[in-house]
Amino acid sequence: MQKNVDFRSFGLGAALTLSALALGCGGVETTGGDTSNPAPTPTTPAATPEPSTQAPAAAPEFPANSGQAAKPTIAYPAGPYGINVGSVAPDFVWMGFQNATLKNDVASMQVIRLADFYNPHVADDTYAPASPAEDDRLYTAELYGAGTPKPKALAIDIGSVWCGPCNQEAKTVLPPLYLKYKPLGGEFLLQLGDGADGGVPATPKDLFNWTKKYKVNFPATIDPDYKLGELFAANAWPANVIIDTRTMKIVYAVAGVPGDAYWAKFEKVLNAN
Repeated sequence: MQKNVDFRSFGLGAALTLSALALGCGGVETTGGDTSNPAPTPTTPAATPEPSTQAPAAAPEFPANSGQAAKPTIAYPAGPYGINVGSVAPDFVWMGFQNATLKNDVASMQVIRLADFYNPHVADDTYAPASPAEDDRLYTAELYGAGTPKPKALAIDIGSVWCGPCNQEAKTVLPPLYLKYKPLGGEFLLQLGDGADGGVPATPKDLFNWTKKYKVNFPATIDPDYKLGELFAANAWPANVIIDTRTMKIVYAVAGVPGDAYWAKFEKVLNAN
Protein backbone atom coordinates (compact mmCIF):
# COMPACT_ATOMS: atom_id res chain seq x y z
CA MET A 1 0.00 0.00 0.00
CA GLN A 2 1.31 3.48 -0.90
CA LYS A 3 1.84 5.66 2.14
CA ASN A 4 1.04 9.33 1.85
CA VAL A 5 3.83 11.62 3.02
CA ASP A 6 3.21 15.10 4.28
CA PHE A 7 6.18 17.02 2.88
CA ARG A 8 5.35 20.01 5.05
CA SER A 9 6.81 18.24 8.05
CA PHE A 10 10.21 18.02 6.36
CA GLY A 11 12.70 20.62 5.29
CA LEU A 12 12.83 21.69 1.64
CA GLY A 13 15.74 19.38 0.88
CA ALA A 14 14.01 16.41 2.45
CA ALA A 15 10.82 17.11 0.50
CA LEU A 16 12.69 17.22 -2.81
CA THR A 17 14.50 13.94 -1.97
CA LEU A 18 11.23 12.19 -1.15
CA SER A 19 9.69 13.47 -4.40
CA ALA A 20 12.62 12.13 -6.37
CA LEU A 21 12.31 8.74 -4.71
CA ALA A 22 8.65 8.56 -5.55
CA LEU A 23 9.20 9.47 -9.23
CA GLY A 24 12.64 7.98 -9.90
CA CYS A 25 16.02 9.69 -9.75
CA GLY A 26 15.60 11.45 -13.06
CA GLY A 27 12.17 12.75 -12.27
CA VAL A 28 10.55 10.24 -14.65
CA GLU A 29 8.08 7.74 -13.33
CA THR A 30 9.49 4.21 -13.72
CA THR A 31 7.47 1.24 -14.94
CA GLY A 32 8.24 -2.43 -14.69
CA GLY A 33 11.89 -3.14 -14.12
CA ASP A 34 13.26 -0.17 -16.09
CA THR A 35 15.18 1.87 -13.59
CA SER A 36 17.45 3.64 -16.05
CA ASN A 37 18.11 7.33 -15.78
CA PRO A 38 17.57 8.73 -19.30
CA ALA A 39 19.83 11.55 -20.43
CA PRO A 40 18.19 14.95 -20.50
CA THR A 41 17.18 16.32 -23.87
CA PRO A 42 19.48 19.19 -24.91
CA THR A 43 17.80 22.58 -25.03
CA THR A 44 18.77 25.75 -26.84
CA PRO A 45 19.55 28.67 -24.48
CA ALA A 46 17.07 31.49 -24.72
CA ALA A 47 18.36 34.62 -26.37
CA THR A 48 19.26 37.48 -24.01
CA PRO A 49 16.86 40.39 -24.63
CA GLU A 50 18.37 43.69 -25.69
CA PRO A 51 18.19 46.37 -22.96
CA SER A 52 15.41 48.89 -23.48
CA THR A 53 16.44 52.35 -24.61
CA GLN A 54 13.17 53.94 -23.56
CA ALA A 55 13.10 56.17 -20.49
CA PRO A 56 11.03 54.81 -17.60
CA ALA A 57 7.55 56.22 -17.28
CA ALA A 58 7.26 59.15 -14.90
CA ALA A 59 5.53 58.52 -11.59
CA PRO A 60 2.00 59.91 -11.52
CA GLU A 61 1.55 63.18 -9.67
CA PHE A 62 -0.40 63.21 -6.41
CA PRO A 63 -3.78 64.89 -6.71
CA ALA A 64 -3.98 68.26 -5.02
CA ASN A 65 -4.43 68.20 -1.24
CA SER A 66 -3.59 64.51 -1.03
CA GLY A 67 -0.85 62.60 0.75
CA GLN A 68 0.23 62.71 4.38
CA ALA A 69 1.40 65.89 6.03
CA ALA A 70 4.91 65.94 7.42
CA LYS A 71 5.18 65.02 11.08
CA PRO A 72 5.64 68.24 13.05
CA THR A 73 8.92 68.78 14.81
CA ILE A 74 8.60 69.29 18.56
CA ALA A 75 10.86 72.08 19.75
CA TYR A 76 12.97 71.15 22.76
CA PRO A 77 16.53 71.84 23.95
CA ALA A 78 19.28 69.50 22.83
CA GLY A 79 20.82 67.08 25.33
CA PRO A 80 22.60 65.65 27.11
CA TYR A 81 19.69 65.09 29.44
CA GLY A 82 19.52 64.17 33.10
CA ILE A 83 17.24 64.28 36.11
CA ASN A 84 19.64 65.94 38.49
CA VAL A 85 19.69 69.58 39.50
CA GLY A 86 21.50 71.53 36.77
CA SER A 87 20.58 69.07 34.01
CA VAL A 88 18.21 69.59 31.10
CA ALA A 89 15.18 67.46 31.92
CA PRO A 90 14.25 64.90 29.25
CA ASP A 91 11.08 65.62 27.33
CA PHE A 92 9.01 63.30 29.49
CA VAL A 93 5.57 62.38 28.19
CA TRP A 94 2.67 61.54 30.49
CA MET A 95 -1.09 61.16 30.37
CA GLY A 96 -3.39 63.33 32.41
CA PHE A 97 -5.56 66.44 32.37
CA GLN A 98 -4.25 69.66 30.86
CA ASN A 99 -6.91 71.45 32.86
CA ALA A 100 -9.14 69.20 34.95
CA THR A 101 -11.66 71.96 35.63
CA LEU A 102 -12.40 72.03 31.90
CA LYS A 103 -12.02 68.34 31.00
CA ASN A 104 -11.29 65.44 33.31
CA ASP A 105 -12.79 62.51 31.44
CA VAL A 106 -10.76 59.43 32.34
CA ALA A 107 -11.61 57.85 28.99
CA SER A 108 -10.03 60.73 27.05
CA MET A 109 -6.98 61.80 29.02
CA GLN A 110 -4.64 64.18 27.23
CA VAL A 111 -0.95 63.90 26.46
CA ILE A 112 1.17 66.20 28.64
CA ARG A 113 4.87 66.57 27.93
CA LEU A 114 7.56 68.89 29.20
CA ALA A 115 7.95 70.35 25.69
CA ASP A 116 4.49 71.87 26.15
CA PHE A 117 6.03 74.37 28.57
CA TYR A 118 9.28 75.10 26.72
CA ASN A 119 9.55 78.87 26.28
CA PRO A 120 12.97 79.77 24.82
CA HIS A 121 12.06 83.28 23.64
CA VAL A 122 10.27 84.51 26.73
CA ALA A 123 12.95 87.14 27.41
CA ASP A 124 14.23 87.60 23.85
CA ASP A 125 13.53 91.18 22.75
CA THR A 126 14.73 90.41 19.22
CA TYR A 127 12.23 87.60 18.67
CA ALA A 128 9.68 88.64 16.04
CA PRO A 129 7.38 85.84 14.87
CA ALA A 130 5.52 86.45 11.62
CA SER A 131 2.13 85.85 13.25
CA PRO A 132 0.61 84.85 16.59
CA ALA A 133 0.18 81.33 15.21
CA GLU A 134 3.98 81.06 14.91
CA ASP A 135 4.74 82.61 18.30
CA ASP A 136 6.32 79.86 20.42
CA ARG A 137 5.76 81.94 23.55
CA LEU A 138 2.05 81.11 23.37
CA TYR A 139 0.16 77.92 24.13
CA THR A 140 -1.51 76.23 21.18
CA ALA A 141 -3.55 73.56 23.00
CA GLU A 142 -7.07 74.66 23.81
CA LEU A 143 -7.12 73.24 27.32
CA TYR A 144 -3.89 75.06 28.23
CA GLY A 145 -5.49 78.25 27.01
CA ALA A 146 -4.61 78.63 23.33
CA GLY A 147 -3.07 82.01 22.62
CA THR A 148 -2.13 82.68 26.26
CA PRO A 149 1.52 82.99 27.37
CA LYS A 150 3.56 79.92 28.25
CA PRO A 151 5.20 79.98 31.69
CA LYS A 152 8.51 81.48 32.69
CA ALA A 153 8.98 78.88 35.42
CA LEU A 154 7.43 75.45 36.08
CA ALA A 155 6.87 74.02 39.57
CA ILE A 156 6.30 70.24 39.57
CA ASP A 157 4.56 68.83 42.62
CA ILE A 158 4.99 65.06 43.06
CA GLY A 159 2.51 63.55 45.47
CA SER A 160 0.70 60.33 46.41
CA VAL A 161 -2.85 59.52 47.42
CA TRP A 162 -1.82 57.81 50.67
CA CYS A 163 0.47 60.69 51.75
CA GLY A 164 -1.00 62.96 54.44
CA PRO A 165 1.33 65.95 53.79
CA CYS A 166 0.61 65.63 50.05
CA ASN A 167 -3.10 65.98 50.69
CA GLN A 168 -2.53 68.92 53.01
CA GLU A 169 -0.30 70.62 50.43
CA ALA A 170 -2.94 70.13 47.73
CA LYS A 171 -5.66 71.49 49.98
CA THR A 172 -4.08 74.53 51.64
CA VAL A 173 -0.64 75.33 50.18
CA LEU A 174 -0.84 75.13 46.41
CA PRO A 175 -4.20 76.84 45.63
CA PRO A 176 -3.29 80.31 46.98
CA LEU A 177 0.25 80.10 45.58
CA TYR A 178 -1.09 79.25 42.14
CA LEU A 179 -3.38 82.26 42.26
CA LYS A 180 -0.33 84.34 43.15
CA TYR A 181 2.17 83.02 40.62
CA LYS A 182 0.03 82.22 37.57
CA PRO A 183 -0.42 85.91 36.59
CA LEU A 184 3.34 86.41 37.01
CA GLY A 185 4.24 83.67 34.55
CA GLY A 186 4.35 80.67 36.86
CA GLU A 187 2.87 77.29 36.05
CA PHE A 188 2.28 74.27 38.27
CA LEU A 189 2.27 70.61 37.20
CA LEU A 190 0.91 67.85 39.44
CA GLN A 191 2.48 64.41 39.26
CA LEU A 192 0.48 61.79 41.15
CA GLY A 193 2.94 58.97 41.86
CA ASP A 194 1.44 56.38 44.23
CA GLY A 195 -2.19 55.53 44.67
CA ALA A 196 -3.77 54.56 47.98
CA ASP A 197 -0.95 52.10 48.72
CA GLY A 198 2.76 52.88 48.80
CA GLY A 199 4.65 51.57 45.80
CA VAL A 200 1.49 51.05 43.76
CA PRO A 201 1.22 53.57 40.90
CA ALA A 202 -1.73 55.93 40.85
CA THR A 203 -4.43 55.17 38.29
CA PRO A 204 -6.45 57.49 36.03
CA LYS A 205 -9.32 57.11 38.51
CA ASP A 206 -7.03 58.26 41.35
CA LEU A 207 -6.11 61.33 39.34
CA PHE A 208 -9.75 62.06 38.57
CA ASN A 209 -10.69 61.83 42.25
CA TRP A 210 -7.70 63.96 43.34
CA THR A 211 -8.29 66.76 40.85
CA LYS A 212 -11.98 66.82 41.65
CA LYS A 213 -11.46 66.78 45.42
CA TYR A 214 -8.91 69.61 45.40
CA LYS A 215 -10.32 71.50 42.38
CA VAL A 216 -6.96 71.34 40.60
CA ASN A 217 -6.96 73.90 37.78
CA PHE A 218 -3.42 73.34 36.51
CA PRO A 219 -1.98 70.43 34.49
CA ALA A 220 -2.11 67.10 36.33
CA THR A 221 -0.67 63.74 35.38
CA ILE A 222 -0.01 60.22 36.59
CA ASP A 223 3.52 58.83 36.44
CA PRO A 224 3.33 55.02 36.62
CA ASP A 225 6.97 54.69 35.56
CA TYR A 226 8.20 57.10 38.28
CA LYS A 227 10.26 58.97 35.68
CA LEU A 228 11.18 61.71 38.13
CA GLY A 229 11.73 59.32 41.03
CA GLU A 230 15.50 59.80 41.22
CA LEU A 231 15.00 63.45 42.10
CA PHE A 232 13.90 62.61 45.60
CA ALA A 233 14.57 60.00 48.25
CA ALA A 234 12.38 56.92 48.39
CA ASN A 235 9.13 57.51 50.31
CA ALA A 236 9.99 61.19 50.77
CA TRP A 237 6.62 62.57 49.76
CA PRO A 238 5.73 65.09 48.52
CA ALA A 239 8.62 66.20 46.31
CA ASN A 240 8.83 69.50 44.48
CA VAL A 241 10.92 70.48 41.45
CA ILE A 242 11.51 73.83 39.73
CA ILE A 243 12.31 73.99 35.99
CA ASP A 244 13.46 77.09 34.12
CA THR A 245 11.32 76.93 30.98
CA ARG A 246 13.80 78.97 28.91
CA THR A 247 16.29 76.10 29.05
CA MET A 248 14.23 73.27 30.63
CA LYS A 249 16.98 72.87 33.21
CA ILE A 250 16.15 71.55 36.67
CA VAL A 251 16.91 74.43 39.01
CA TYR A 252 15.89 73.11 42.41
CA ALA A 253 14.42 70.00 44.02
CA VAL A 254 13.28 69.42 47.58
CA ALA A 255 11.58 66.59 49.47
CA GLY A 256 8.65 67.41 51.71
CA VAL A 257 6.24 70.33 51.64
CA PRO A 258 8.34 73.23 50.27
CA GLY A 259 9.11 76.20 52.50
CA ASP A 260 10.07 79.80 51.86
CA ALA A 261 13.45 78.93 50.32
CA TYR A 262 11.77 76.93 47.57
CA TRP A 263 9.34 79.66 46.63
CA ALA A 264 12.10 82.28 46.78
CA LYS A 265 13.98 80.21 44.21
CA PHE A 266 10.83 79.99 42.09
CA GLU A 267 10.43 83.76 42.19
CA LYS A 268 14.07 84.19 41.21
CA VAL A 269 13.48 82.14 38.05
CA LEU A 270 10.34 84.16 37.30
CA ASN A 271 12.19 87.46 37.67
CA ALA A 272 15.14 86.30 35.57
CA ASN A 273 12.94 86.01 32.54
